[in-house]
Order: sequence, then C-alpha cells, then structure tokens
Amino acid sequence: MSHADVDLKAPPRRRFGAVTLVRDPDGRVLLVKPTYEGKRWILPGGGAHQDETLTTAAQRELREETGLIRQLTHLIALDYVPFNPENGVSEGINVVFDGGTLTTDDAHTVTIPDTARHELAGCAWVHAHQLDEFCAPYQTRRIRQALNAIDRGASLPLLELGHTST
Repeated sequence: MSHADVDLKAPPRRRFGAVTLVRDPDGRVLLVKPTYEGKRWILPGGGAHQDETLTTAAQRELREETGLIRQLTHLIALDYVPFNPENGVSEGINVVFDGGTLTTDDAHTVTIPDTARHELAGCAWVHAHQLDEFCAPYQTRRIRQALNAIDRGASLPLLELGHTST
C-alpha cells in the first residue's frame, strides 16, 4: 500500500472524540450521566469541532460539563469506534486524556453547571469495581484500559505539529 490509496484532499469522514479521565484521592473516576436516549454513564467529553485541537476540545468539554479547568498534557488511550449501522453514527476515534487527580476538596465541589443541565443529569465518583453498574460495556473497557495505562506509567505526550501542546 502507498500513500496514494487515501485522497488527502477528501479523506474518509471520521469523528474525533475527546474525553478526560479525572480521579479523586480515593482512586474513583468522575463520570457524567447524559440525559439523551437512555445513555449510561460516561467520561466527561465530546466531539471535537472543525479546526479545534483535541486538547482544546477535551478541555472545553470538561469545563462545560463539570466546571473543571485542567491542563491536559498526555493521552492515556486511543479507542477506535466503528461505524454504527443502528444509529448511523460514523466511525471515529476517542482520545482519552489524563485529567489527573483532584484534591478531596476540589472533588467535593464538582457538579454539573446549569448550562449543561439540558444534556447531563448528574455526575458521580465511581470506583473501578463499580463501572459495570454504571457504564455500557465498551465504556467500562475503555476506562479500565485507561486506568491500567496510568498504573503502568504509560502515556503519550500531546503534540501539535511536532511541538508539545500547552
């Protein structure tokens, strides 16, 4: 295969999701509960807009959904999601960012801002062993793999045109 097999001026349509894994001092993971279509609990995040970096998208979504402002400097997982013929959602890649660990006081202040109440019903701090009770299986797998990467000290630096992102 060569580079000529993909038209770089008209590449395939793909979604880019930017989600953030934030923990509290007890190792619990911050989840949010969408209001739409019976969705189960997920990591805070959403789709990157056209011409928006993944870092900016993740920071924007985290702030909009939880009020948290975090500097995101490392990826901890990439999760390919194939086309879904049931709902027509195109294939995509979800990038999981390491949002670090909050202090106990900061973790207690996390809430869904009023501006996000139309899309989110609430937030919760959840232990890894409870993920099956809250999340869809693919979300549980994604979160556990990201937690494993953190435990192993594995992360990838965020780069923009070869420079570290700030």
